[in-house]
Amino acid sequence: MSIIGKVGRRSARVRILNLSIHLVLILGAITMVYPFLLMVSASLRSNVDSGRLNLLPKYLHNEEALFQKYLESRYNEESSRLADNYAGRWLSFAEARLPEKLSPTLFNDWHEFLSARPQGVYDYYVAEHYGRGVYPLNQRRYRKLLRQENDNDLTAFNRRYNTGAQSWEQIVVEEKEILGRNYVSVSDGYLGRFQAFKKAVGERHRNHVNLDGAFAQMELAPLCGGDLVAFNTDSGLGLNSWQDVVLSESCPPEGHPLRPAWLHYVREALNIHHISLSASADPAFQDMLKDKYADVSLLNSTWHTDYPDFSAVRIPKEVPDSGAMVEDLTWFVENAAAPEHLRVRNIGNEFRAWLKRKYQSVEALNSAWDQGVGGWDKLTLPKTAPAENLALQSDWLEFAQGKGIAWLELLPSAQSDWLALLAERFPGRGGKLDLVQANRYMGSSYSSEENIYPSPHLPRDNQAAKLWREFVAMRSTPSQLRFSRQKESVQAWQGFLRAKYGTTDSLNQAWHLVATGFDNIPLPVQQIEAQTFLKHKGEIRREFLTRNYAMVLDQMFNDARSLRNTAIYTLLSILLAVTVNPLAAYALSRFKPRLSYQIILLFMLTMAFPAMVMGIPNFLMLKRLNLLNTFWALVLPAAADGYFIFLLKGFFDSLPRELYESASLDGAGEFRLFWQFTLYLSKPILAVIALGAFNAAYRNFLFAFIVCQDQSMWTLMVHIYELMQRASLSVGYAALVIAAIPTLAVFVFFQNIIIKGIVVPMEK
Repeated sequence: MSIIGKVGRRSARVRILNLSIHLVLILGAITMVYPFLLMVSASLRSNVDSGRLNLLPKYLHNEEALFQKYLESRYNEESSRLADNYAGRWLSFAEARLPEKLSPTLFNDWHEFLSARPQGVYDYYVAEHYGRGVYPLNQRRYRKLLRQENDNDLTAFNRRYNTGAQSWEQIVVEEKEILGRNYVSVSDGYLGRFQAFKKAVGERHRNHVNLDGAFAQMELAPLCGGDLVAFNTDSGLGLNSWQDVVLSESCPPEGHPLRPAWLHYVREALNIHHISLSASADPAFQDMLKDKYADVSLLNSTWHTDYPDFSAVRIPKEVPDSGAMVEDLTWFVENAAAPEHLRVRNIGNEFRAWLKRKYQSVEALNSAWDQGVGGWDKLTLPKTAPAENLALQSDWLEFAQGKGIAWLELLPSAQSDWLALLAERFPGRGGKLDLVQANRYMGSSYSSEENIYPSPHLPRDNQAAKLWREFVAMRSTPSQLRFSRQKESVQAWQGFLRAKYGTTDSLNQAWHLVATGFDNIPLPVQQIEAQTFLKHKGEIRREFLTRNYAMVLDQMFNDARSLRNTAIYTLLSILLAVTVNPLAAYALSRFKPRLSYQIILLFMLTMAFPAMVMGIPNFLMLKRLNLLNTFWALVLPAAADGYFIFLLKGFFDSLPRELYESASLDGAGEFRLFWQFTLYLSKPILAVIALGAFNAAYRNFLFAFIVCQDQSMWTLMVHIYELMQRASLSVGYAALVIAAIPTLAVFVFFQNIIIKGIVVPMEK
């Protein structure tokens, strides 16, 4: 029966009231649902996009956002590895961009080259094999493989590999700094099993090292604080970007600006497996060994070889992973080898040599790869000054200070430089700015220097515009300038470049967008990874949608004790709640003791105190009873609930007394009256009690965490808390979403019982 009758619904005031009530209810529902949806959205993210607060993660509809997440996972969340492969371009994954133009021929050439060149374990990282607070794809695959090989028996795994892992989650391999001198890829034991796994992964999951970029990042950039202009000034090389740096196979000649850095990198830093020695170094190597071992028999026993004498020793072509031979070879490289004997095994140099053999001429290569700007109308105006390409940056600044100044925007970060210029032009006492004179010149009314900011755009006043132009041309830095992308500004940019270069070929060569020689072709990492990404885009997006949940479910089901404990805990709680509370309420209702109302009041008073007020007394009592880390510690303190007893007594009081009198006359005992009559007629309120007991037990965290600190007795909520201490924030949200499913299911399927739990107390 509806509350508002048919006649009442015809009234305009009633209709407005009805609509207002529904709107308020809808707004209330939104305030409840919106935070949950935000949590679901956050559970689908990773570190690179965790700061973006929107209901729909951007990577679901934006390829560039998905590419950033792909690189973050591919580089195992190591931004230093990204900086090595993209020297001078990106320092964080959030800066990554897809190339404006793709070259399928380049991508095919790369794979053709790899198929012809055997790859060693020192040439690449395994992509997605570790992360920060998350289980990436290849880490899960490797762990699954180990479980299958050992029949999911951790003891068998520990026995086979002589390890002491306490759980499968502890089995993690993190390969870092494989270009470093101290890195060793072990071929036996547990790490040897990872090496076999590494060799078996497909090309998509191989993250090749870029020695050119690593050399630039580790040796050259620190010399000038990463300032390429300063480096060019000091070295006289005239590099257009850090990606123009090439780690040559042999040592640069005397007097070359890169020779000291090359020698330091090869002698001191680079892994020995990326270094080779020419055959002409054999005599010097033999002399070094003779000085160290004196007797060839001692060398043979140390190296496990059978050389007849030292003159038979040759520098090994294949260097073992470790051992005395590697140590001696490393000492020789660091201390005795002549610079002309040293060689670098650089995949970039090998790729460049392969391209030269295939294409013969740079023109043929450029034609096949179809790189660079294809037409003037394809050019876009960068919003900010491009720092990774000096030639492009120079043109951008020239345009900004000349024909493009009408669309230029000066950022607030230029305030200090702007004030310095004003203080020079309008000096006051003590070298400070004369505000009166400055205001008069610019037509402004500033009261203090702190309020003075440069105009974002070119002022209309001639005097102010002249000063603004002077600042842009002489004082501003590229980071303080920005263009607003408008159709007119892009057209002006295209016209400026056409007038300057004449042809796009000249532009491409000036900006280093096409190859000018085989020896300086950068390793095309961006093209390779972008096209790999686009080829597997669907799989990558599905991986990010499920990865966090896969980790949570892996934790829950592979250590299922928390699920078992929670199930037992909730069942015991429900059983005790529908047993102890009805017995107490039945006694109060049936026998009506003289102090029944005082007893009920005492029960209700327990609701006036927060649950944790009783936490310490309960803990001390359970400790004295030696019940900690047992199910009794979880269920006994909440077995009797004053509110439940109050509800049950009220319901029992409403049952007809004649029913009990008739049953007693027929010979029914007190237990039968309670069990067959009272409880049978009280199913609705018992369902409410059971539901309340389930919710209280399922969501109980703090008390369970205090009284059951033994890991074997953790409940699901405690397990989730422990997971959130070592997992990423997104994985924690995924765990909370999964944990909310049972309570959501209870709400959906037991709505009638919940409504009765609201209505019955009001009736009684």
